[in-house]
Amino acid sequence: MRRKFLWSACIAVTACASLWAADWPSVGGNPQRDGWARNDKYLSKDNITKGQVKLLYKFKFPNTAVGLDALSTPIDLTNLIGWAGFKELLFVGGSSNALYSIDSDLGEKYFETKFDAKPSGTPSVLCSGGQSASVVMPGNSMGRRGFGGGGFQRPQPYVWAVSSDGMLHAARQQDGDAKYIAPVQFVPAGSKVSGLNTNNNVIYASTVDGCAGPNGLYAATLTPPVLPDMPDKPLVKPAEYAVTSFMTNGSGFSGPGGVTIGSKGMLYGMIAEGKGDVAGAYNDTVVALDPKTLEVKDYFTPSSKMPALKKGVAVAGVTPALFQWKGKDVLVAGGRDGKLYLLDGDSLGGSDHKTPLAVSDVIVAPDTDFGGNGIYGTFATWEDEANSNARWLYASIRGAAAAKTGANGPAPTGSIVAFKIEEKDGKPTFVQQWVSRDLISPAGPVISNGLVMALSTGETPRLAKKDGAAYSVAEVEKASKSATLYMLDAATGKQLWSSGTQITSFSHVELGYANGRAYVSTHDNTVYAFGVPTER
Repeated sequence: MRRKFLWSACIAVTACASLWAADWPSVGGNPQRDGWARNDKYLSKDNITKGQVKLLYKFKFPNTAVGLDALSTPIDLTNLIGWAGFKELLFVGGSSNALYSIDSDLGEKYFETKFDAKPSGTPSVLCSGGQSASVVMPGNSMGRRGFGGGGFQRPQPYVWAVSSDGMLHAARQQDGDAKYIAPVQFVPAGSKVSGLNTNNNVIYASTVDGCAGPNGLYAATLTPPVLPDMPDKPLVKPAEYAVTSFMTNGSGFSGPGGVTIGSKGMLYGMIAEGKGDVAGAYNDTVVALDPKTLEVKDYFTPSSKMPALKKGVAVAGVTPALFQWKGKDVLVAGGRDGKLYLLDGDSLGGSDHKTPLAVSDVIVAPDTDFGGNGIYGTFATWEDEANSNARWLYASIRGAAAAKTGANGPAPTGSIVAFKIEEKDGKPTFVQQWVSRDLISPAGPVISNGLVMALSTGETPRLAKKDGAAYSVAEVEKASKSATLYMLDAATGKQLWSSGTQITSFSHVELGYANGRAYVSTHDNTVYAFGVPTER
């Protein structure tokens, strides 16, 4: 009973933790990829004014970078009871096939789990051959209305990772044991996998860049194990996975988050190029997929002609985010035409599949010479309850903003662009508010308590040489600069704080954030934690 009780207690504590804090369980902070750290009061403008924000710690992991892949986006479990008592834990995946966990408060090692796999092939800028997917777990960071479809289900106490041989691993959160549930072949070996997502015991993985054959979306439905009533006894029934897939016949799903999950469990993602039986030719097409069968249920294709893709060269792309507008699921998507689109989750493009709820002006000029112009990463969006529930949206761009930069100075390289979603003639519309200071290849923003976390990753924004020839990994490393974390006023974009020169390498992944701490993973296998020292 002891082991069964421990797992149950772990789950109960995690659920109760939502009363005072929230997990950051995946890329973008939750299955909706909205980048919003809800109810977080640890970090504030007042903290910054008083000079309390600082580097809390940096932790060097025993990982070996493979190509441009090193550590994944950090995810955070707010409260867990395990062999060492109550803990807040940080998890990252390692490119050399590992899952690491450290104590989020102390920056000390908690566990290290190595997977029985080895990177394959010669690393390139697009395809490292190592473990590339950001890890995922169930979390309590959903919106107050609740998300997920099918009602509440007790979350499974695992962190999921996909190793370079394509195996899906479930590691127990309290000790990193990844053998209690047998791994399963999930995606082709050598695949490049973007951020995992999960809902109702289904794990989703999107393969991109054609590193191991055709790109697609994979779903693994977990039937949890039936535990014995007595300790040290065999399982009554082992866990089982059922795997299904959806192939895009072209590019993978855009952005580092793969797919987004709606309040009814529907999956949403953008496909740059390809072809399907339902939507026809993809052209930055947003599809809605059944969460279990992965069948296309609806789609939206912009009318704009998008820049052509070149084989072997990365492409601009952002993962759609989902939020509630007047009680309905609404998605925001960004096209390679430099425009933002608002879509009704129940009818993505209307009867002609080409009519959005709203479309913005061009916010960044499309790429013309592989310079990297475009909308990238993940979005951040929040509802300002103190100001008539105003809906804010923040997008990360590379290249100069099409609009005037305004009070925050010129931003020729990249920036965060802020909008309000306002109602006009009964319909939502984009109203641009500000453009941030200059940032180098900014990661997707994070919003918390009136602050926008903006990471200038330092990675060179260029996708290839002007003639389209691919860069080598060494050339990208040489052209990149050290990352810098900024904290901006969410209403004005004004810089309030900067990490300065404390980070000494560039970043290749999205930000992590939870409970007053911003986490930056860098190419030299280090995680930096910035925030306010507190006793918890």
